Amino acid sequence: MSASAARASAQQGHFVRRLAASSLFMQLGFQATYFVGIIGCATYVLGTDALGVSALVFALNVLLVVGGLAAGPAVDRLGPRRTLAATFVAAAALGAAGWLLPLGLGLLLVVAALHGLLLSVGTTAVDAYPRHLTDDPAVLMRANSLTNTATGVAVILGPALGALITGFASQQAVFAVLALAPLVSLVLVAGLAEGGKPSEAPGAAHADADPRGLPALLSDALEGVRITLSHPDLRLLLTVAFLGFFAYGAFDSLESLFYRDVLHASAEWMGWLSMVGGVGATLGSLAVMRVGARRLNVRLMCALLLVTGVGSMLYVGTGDVRVVVVGQLVTGLGFGAMGPVRTTLVQRGCDVAHVGRVIAFMRVGLNSAGVLPLLVAPSLADAFGVQAVLFGASSFVAVVAALFVALASPRDGGRR
Repeated sequence: MSASAARASAQQGHFVRRLAASSLFMQLGFQATYFVGIIGCATYVLGTDALGVSALVFALNVLLVVGGLAAGPAVDRLGPRRTLAATFVAAAALGAAGWLLPLGLGLLLVVAALHGLLLSVGTTAVDAYPRHLTDDPAVLMRANSLTNTATGVAVILGPALGALITGFASQQAVFAVLALAPLVSLVLVAGLAEGGKPSEAPGAAHADADPRGLPALLSDALEGVRITLSHPDLRLLLTVAFLGFFAYGAFDSLESLFYRDVLHASAEWMGWLSMVGGVGATLGSLAVMRVGARRLNVRLMCALLLVTGVGSMLYVGTGDVRVVVVGQLVTGLGFGAMGPVRTTLVQRGCDVAHVGRVIAFMRVGLNSAGVLPLLVAPSLADAFGVQAVLFGASSFVAVVAALFVALASPRDGGRR
């Protein structure tokens, strides 16, 4: 390797680490305030029932979808750096509002909705960024593993920090983490580079389009849909992700009630058990870096989805906290390893000029998959019980994943 190539590689590694650190603090704010803050305040402070919690999660998921539709065009037009900077400023303002304004279900609804919007935009920009730095599959996999590891660490530290704050202050004080952590991310992302402006990338057909107005935004979003559905590998990835994540919507509205009514655990346990999942996710993200580029395919992703399904069955299958901890750890391992694999397969399947819109549409598919269960989960819980519904949802994920493992070709998702 020449001296110039070595310098370029070292600089690229520096940018990847800086992106991962920026993602860590962004996710720290979101992870601390979602389950312990938004859901915890609703369940333990306001005494909200399953319908109220479902309303919060429904608002969050709807805005996750809306944010995904907007994030793709924003990343492809403005670049991931500016998109992230705007997201961090808005997230800090949202955290301050949740922390300082009088607590009520109305405030939580607004915070939940904007939380979903900003989380969707931020994660889409982070997922798209590595493709703006390189097209080397090995480097992409390393970058995606590190950013997913950062998310896993945030899932450990965020809920743990939320639990600590809840223990010595008020539950609402957890929102202070969202007010402060994104400001660190803002400093980190300011020093990042991009591998050329999106509009300068080859094949950037949108560069001459009118950049203003809702019609242009919708046109860009629909272009992401067209690209995804016209590519066989991307289409298969979307199908697996949608069906595999469909049942997890039930967890969003019922998981906190499982803690309260089945485990009879205090609010702090929401943080501690989420932390266990973060440990698993971190280990999974680190372990998957050892997978060679030739083994990255849809079958591997389906196998990891099967791990999450089996782990979730352990997680909610008993009232024994020891088994719950093991199940949460296994589920985290599966999710932590699956994220980098899915993102790398998507990045390999599309041009840099379109990567923001394709990743955004993939995220829209994932997020919208969980919306329908939110509408029926409270009624099912009333009829069959919280634990039975969660175990049924986990079993559905495991069965769907097992079918795809059996049917998927080892070539799916590979370079052709």
